[in-house]
Amino acid sequence: MHIGVLDDDLDQCDFLQHCLMQDETRVSTYQRASELNRALLEQPFDLLIIDWHLPDASGMDLVDQLRRHHGWEGPILFITASDAEEHVVRALEKGADDFLAKPLRPSELRARVGALARRAGLHAPASPNRIGAYRLDHDNHRIHLDGREIRLTEREFRLASLLFSRIGQLFSRANILELVWGIRADVSTRTVDTHISRLRHKLELDGSHGLRLKSVYQHGYRLERRAE
Repeated sequence: MHIGVLDDDLDQCDFLQHCLMQDETRVSTYQRASELNRALLEQPFDLLIIDWHLPDASGMDLVDQLRRHHGWEGPILFITASDAEEHVVRALEKGADDFLAKPLRPSELRARVGALARRAGLHAPASPNRIGAYRLDHDNHRIHLDGREIRLTEREFRLASLLFSRIGQLFSRANILELVWGIRADVSTRTVDTHISRLRHKLELDGSHGLRLKSVYQHGYRLERRAE
């Protein structure tokens, strides 16, 4: 998992890096919003941690821009020195997935990040790199079909990665919402159906390349191998 941290306090960045660095976790820190924006164009991140007060932007406005204009769909943990209720509400309304007030406590920080990662499916079993005609590039969040790169959004790649990691498993819409979107919902949503339809079309998951993305009436979706 690759975590991007935006905080203009170098000591705070070092603290976050120390708390979160593990064998399978990489942490990249930035002090200015412009630096993070450039980095987002050059490399993939799985989760972002953003401070409110920055030298060249408002963290709150940056979260809003990432969601509305830059298509960032991954988890965002918002941190600030204020824990006022109106600030918490505003951060969540702008697009943050969770909120932590400073001073940060290491155990709580790791627990919150871990919860966000689980909800986003980041700790799901890794998809194999190659299945038949398909090759998954997990580092760059890309999929190739017969050598052709298929352009996918971040959310589409996460959905594909989940399905490829568990071929044959039936996922309800609620399962997919929680694992890919990080949302718990009792009512199904057309958002899942739309993304499934796009993925089926883009990756040609009609059985012609050995895999078929099947709709199971009133239950959900399953990626299955084509019967010989």
